[in-house]
Amino acid sequence: MTREFNGNYKNHNNNERPVYLTFAASKMSNAVKPNTVVEFTDFMGRKHKVACRHNGDMKKAMAFFAVLKKESTRINEIIASFPMSYGRIPKKFLSEAKNELKALGLSPKAIQLVLA
Repeated sequence: MTREFNGNYKNHNNNERPVYLTFAASKMSNAVKPNTVVEFTDFMGRKHKVACRHNGDMKKAMAFFAVLKKESTRINEIIASFPMSYGRIPKKFLSEAKNELKALGLSPKAIQLVLA
């Protein structure tokens, strides 16, 4: 509450208005700004969240996630260009898929995760 009784509130007559201590409104509005959360879901279904306090931080996070989005879109295009059998790429197309993903710049471990 912004108003409290002062120490003399018991000494006044019941017909009088009580005396309040008041606080400056500018002192009460020192609330902490909430963080803005930038969220991205990659091609594997994982969610990445970055909490940003300032607009500059938010723009940096959005630029970083834009690069990830382009990369995820390219990986999805490569995988979609091959036929699927039971949710996997058949063995006869596996080496070609690995070469295309390697040309994209993925490490061998990342390629195994994508093709698994």
